[in-house]
Amino acid sequence: MDQTDLFIIKKLTEDARMSFRKIAKELGISPDTVINRYKALQEKGVIRGSTVVLNPKKIGYPAMAAFMIVASPIHILATEATPADSSLILDKLIQMPNIILATKTVGDHDLLAIGVARDFEHLIKIGDDIANIPGVKDLRVSFWVEKAGLCPKYFII
Repeated sequence: MDQTDLFIIKKLTEDARMSFRKIAKELGISPDTVINRYKALQEKGVIRGSTVVLNPKKIGYPAMAAFMIVASPIHILATEATPADSSLILDKLIQMPNIILATKTVGDHDLLAIGVARDFEHLIKIGDDIANIPGVKDLRVSFWVEKAGLCPKYFII
């Protein structure tokens, strides 16, 4: 990637609907060049698409929580015959409507899920749903209601 690619990415992260013509004008190159660069970035997997980014507070989810999950040992260890069931726990987490990020981790816990909640009672319900997934041995929760941001803002995990 060169400075032109980085500029295109910067402009599209500021406004994913910005026209290629406007970007081209700012760069002093042709719109076709911008289009070709954009397509190449997509083909390389650098740009995975565009999306709407919601403000959870504005749609009724003023709180966020981190769910740190410990899987039972039998659900972590994998053999060639039986894959690790922590992947099954992860699949369940990803399917939960209030979970916005779920991943395996290394350290004090085996999996991490970030979720949104309407209120404390809703948080308890989400935690109960996670705790009831087969293989979940322990669950710790960190809950916050103040401003949270993702920096850089354009990374989608």
